[in-house]
Amino acid sequence: MLLKGIKIRIHPTFIALLVLCALGGLLTRALLVFGLVILHEIVHILVAKGFGVKLKSVELYPYGGTAVLEDSFEGKKVDESIIAFAGPAFNFLLFIIFQYLRWEGIIHGPWSLEFVKINFWLACFNLIPVLPLDGGRMVRAFLAGTFGFVKTTKFLAVAGKVLGGIFIVSGFFLQAFQFVQLEPVLFIVLGVFFWLGSDKELKNARIVFLKQLCRKKERLLSRGLMPSHCLTVNKDTPLSEVVNEFTTDRYSIVNVIGVKDKLEHSLTETEVVRGLLDKGLKTKIKDLI
Repeated sequence: MLLKGIKIRIHPTFIALLVLCALGGLLTRALLVFGLVILHEIVHILVAKGFGVKLKSVELYPYGGTAVLEDSFEGKKVDESIIAFAGPAFNFLLFIIFQYLRWEGIIHGPWSLEFVKINFWLACFNLIPVLPLDGGRMVRAFLAGTFGFVKTTKFLAVAGKVLGGIFIVSGFFLQAFQFVQLEPVLFIVLGVFFWLGSDKELKNARIVFLKQLCRKKERLLSRGLMPSHCLTVNKDTPLSEVVNEFTTDRYSIVNVIGVKDKLEHSLTETEVVRGLLDKGLKTKIKDLI
């Protein structure tokens, strides 16, 4: 589906959730979830545009969405953390406003309670610190500079898959013991969502990061300066290990140590990335000298 040139994709797990709610006589809840997820994602989009990020498409999941952007912002501490937090913050704001209106008796009825509950759930759920949720993106933004973008992404994505597995097992357990009040099928749907979303993050981690590194030289040339840091390696270190230590906010200089710990050569980040793209992940540093 296209909306002003933007592709809107609805993930199968989102459709499954809507069908589940409809079959359970929860049509109002299904419509509320659908509408609030869209609003949640629109907030992400508006904040991203504030950082000059262009949007290509949006994929809707059961309790959030993923915006596919033309410009890379992942791993940038300020950009990614603010863009990621915008969605849950919006849901928290709606929760506070409507809960206050309920306390004052301005609004009432089951629909208002459902609206408040769903916003609270959306905000809390999206702040779980695993990928592909907003909480995971916020954690990555702050840790990528210390542990490297690829390493941090893989760790948070694996954590997401583990959580997905726990949800799936819990769903079957609840179903087996007929704890229907906890909606076991919903646990299974969310578990599948976690598993598929986290797997996608794992597969795309290095590709997304390489795109960022390729654009970093352009930013360096346009700004005229950029914070940097140095890495020290030996000649037999694979390029894949070196690149895993690169970050999106700093330009890397790679010092190559030879015999008797003597500095023999220095490589720029651009040279390492070019060598990686030309010769492959298993290429060693000595092959670039």
